[in-house]
Amino acid sequence: MVKHLLILLPFFVPSLLLAGDFFDDDTEEKTGSAKLSFELNGFTRGVFFGGKNVGGDGLDLKSGYGELGLKCRARVGRYGDGYAEFRFRGGSEFGSTLKEFNLREAYVNAYLGNLDLRLGHQIVVWGRADAFNPTNNITPQNMIARSTDEDDRKVGNFLVRATYGLGPLKFEGIWVPHYSPSVLPLFLFPLPDSIEYSGMELPVELGTAYLPDAGLKNSSIALKIGATLGPVDGSISWFRGYMPTLGVFMSFDINPDNRKVTVNTKAYQMNVFGADFSTNIGSFGLRGEFAFRSPTDDYTLYPKNVHVPNPDLQYVLGVDRTFGSLWVIVQYVGRYVIDFKEFTPTGSSVDEREFKNRLIAGQQDRASHAVLVRPSLSLFHEACTVELLGYCNFTTAEWLLRPSLSYNLADALVLKAGWEGYFGPRSMLGPDGTLFGNISDALSAVFVELKASF
Repeated sequence: MVKHLLILLPFFVPSLLLAGDFFDDDTEEKTGSAKLSFELNGFTRGVFFGGKNVGGDGLDLKSGYGELGLKCRARVGRYGDGYAEFRFRGGSEFGSTLKEFNLREAYVNAYLGNLDLRLGHQIVVWGRADAFNPTNNITPQNMIARSTDEDDRKVGNFLVRATYGLGPLKFEGIWVPHYSPSVLPLFLFPLPDSIEYSGMELPVELGTAYLPDAGLKNSSIALKIGATLGPVDGSISWFRGYMPTLGVFMSFDINPDNRKVTVNTKAYQMNVFGADFSTNIGSFGLRGEFAFRSPTDDYTLYPKNVHVPNPDLQYVLGVDRTFGSLWVIVQYVGRYVIDFKEFTPTGSSVDEREFKNRLIAGQQDRASHAVLVRPSLSLFHEACTVELLGYCNFTTAEWLLRPSLSYNLADALVLKAGWEGYFGPRSMLGPDGTLFGNISDALSAVFVELKASF
């Protein structure tokens, strides 16, 4: 399919550019048909990520690739439009050859009075906080994406989206008929060489994901009501379905000819009730986001449902302000875990599963407190931008730093360089282990990007 698309692309692109000339300005009035128009733009870039190799002192090429991105939009008068974005990548990533075609989005909009209908492969982002959005449970994410753009972690999925405007109110409904999971850095976690089971030492290997089938009973639905009341924008939302993040469990094969333990991932369902708001107080912007998550499965059923997180309450409060050419945002990020129990290793095979699930779900502690800081400074008449993303979880002693500098070498030609570092206590199993600590060597890296847009 990809080969066929690449063969047709040289013929397809000129057609897009010329298609707008098929109708003159008064065609719609003469024929009653909608005027068609087309847009085509995109970018090409070269990207390099390099850092310390895992388990050693040398340096590795974490990722190096060239990428072409194409975005096209077709408009049909005032009745609707279609949008598609394609990505083509080639290079090397995590020690393997990389050749990838990705249909990032492809959908059609129909505008029916106050009702807007969108159908297709799309990315939906809910929430008003920066970087951490507890109400955003619709779009999967690729948590190991090697890109200088944080938005590239978002992964499209097929869904139906409808919005209806009624005065200051906006009603939104989303149906996700087929489940698509997030990509987790599970293969970067250290695994034990073996696990003792009934007096036997069984070797451990990484398995596959257990995902819900395409039956409509496994669909996810989401509803949101937004409102603008004077200076305050806000919304309340509800999501029910399979969460993009997967849990971890193990399967045991004690066949005399093939004794092993397989670490698998598995999807789970949740109800999520959320709310968010944004407003201005003088020269300060204020944003907040809250979510209560409750699993539909019995999370206390142990060890069968060890992959299902406890219910929890997540909350984000942020303040932002502009000081001339400097823009700063500061956020508090908190979580409270309901029915929390301290993790105490028992020496059984369940310990490994429980610990990794707590890391992935962020539920190592009953209450956790973190701060995110993001200052951004524009220089030389906005030709240069210096930015820092800093995150520190005071409860788990994890932190992230991502300083970067981008410079416009010419119109539509940008050079960007920086560093991304993950830090935290390391432990394969135990209360002192952290997610950032376990993935630090694999994902911490310097990066350089040269990007041309058109």
